[in-house]
Amino acid sequence: MKDRQQYLERRVDQLSRLMEVSHSIASRLDLEPLLQEIVDVASRLIGAELGGLLVLSQEKDHPFDFFKVYGWPYPINNVPKGTGLFAAPLRDGLPLRVVDVRQHPQAVGMPPDHPPVRALLSVPLQSQGHVLGVLFVGNGPGKPAFTSDDEDLLFAFSTQATIAIENARLYAQSQEMARLRERERLANDLHDTVAQLFYGIGLEAKQGLDSVTDNLTPVAHLETIGHLSAQGSIEVRNAIFALSQDNGRETLASALRTLVQEFEESTAIETCLVLPPQLTIHDTKLKTVVVRVVQEALANVRKHANATMVLVALSCTQDGLVVTIQDDGVGIPSSRLSRVMQGNACHFGVHTMRTMVERVGGQLSLASGDEGGLIVKVWLPTAQQKEEDQ
Repeated sequence: MKDRQQYLERRVDQLSRLMEVSHSIASRLDLEPLLQEIVDVASRLIGAELGGLLVLSQEKDHPFDFFKVYGWPYPINNVPKGTGLFAAPLRDGLPLRVVDVRQHPQAVGMPPDHPPVRALLSVPLQSQGHVLGVLFVGNGPGKPAFTSDDEDLLFAFSTQATIAIENARLYAQSQEMARLRERERLANDLHDTVAQLFYGIGLEAKQGLDSVTDNLTPVAHLETIGHLSAQGSIEVRNAIFALSQDNGRETLASALRTLVQEFEESTAIETCLVLPPQLTIHDTKLKTVVVRVVQEALANVRKHANATMVLVALSCTQDGLVVTIQDDGVGIPSSRLSRVMQGNACHFGVHTMRTMVERVGGQLSLASGDEGGLIVKVWLPTAQQKEEDQ
């Protein structure tokens, strides 16, 4: 009776923990930490001394992408080749429970410095008839070390683990696709802006040379070349900044704090960043637009505003995200604002900002501050708003 009671209590505890950890791993999207958590949890769930996990490679040149262990007291020098007894589920897709591996006919021995393994329980990581890898534990707590209940428990956990691994892989693939799309967008932006800028520089240089030939002053052409060259420098710097980001993993708040801090340190212009208490933007393209708009606006402040203070503020509304950059500098006369919005050769940065914003369905506006300076305001639709519009 006492043994029966202890057995039931252990099973209830195991099943309760199984439900808890299954929910925990389902929310993990970083693959390597997820795999380590799976093998750790599986070993503790069964009460085993040792544990391991092998994930088959998605490339033909390598048998395994990952090898994670639990309770291993020695450094891991080599990834297993998958010929050992523990990897049998990789070959036949069936669980394996062995009382003593040393006496099993398929055992191939253990490499040097391998911790001693007697009892073994190994299950496949299987989805829709396809084996992704193998999860195994060694040296269980009971006599026999592993029971059929342990096998059922580990197999149930492996099912949840397989779903989590597939979700993490899909997430990684989506991130890679987002990175490729962002690189393609940057290439298009560079073609549309920097290439045109260099064409404009060449054209102005030719006209300047013609002026010298005609004994006319080339000063106006040189000034335009200077403006275009500065704008080209900004565009290249923007592209380098975008490529150096962690492609969506860095939060928008963190990217903006870094940007504002670097601007303040390099210019000695007091800069204030105001963010909503809970700013969560998952759209990589939207985050990039916000960062580049702020970066471009601050570059214009550095070059033209003669300001002593700048405010960068973000606010969330029911229909989207509002980004405001306001300075206390010389500003732009109201009579010139419409021309500046068109983005001529001297104000190409405004045209660049407007193009980026309009590509994602947003709007850009310029206004003079009540006490001077310039207010750059951008409205961007969030993903939720885009879905409602569609």
